[in-house]
Amino acid sequence: MISKTKELYQALHGFAVSEEGLVTVEWVALAGAIIIGAIAVGWIVMRSLSSPANSIGSTITSHQSTSY
Repeated sequence: MISKTKELYQALHGFAVSEEGLVTVEWVALAGAIIIGAIAVGWIVMRSLSSPANSIGSTITSHQSTSY
């Protein structure tokens, strides 16, 4: 059990001091920031367009029901 723990520690230590590990962490952080930003922008746009979309939907419904 101790040898497995030591191996895990050495692997994590190697990852932490290696520049490849740092580059990986930077890319993961960048990707996470982009995803969070996209979700935030989508949420803001959806909230902003709720009222105009309902207005357009009501207009389309009223024109559709009076045409027939």
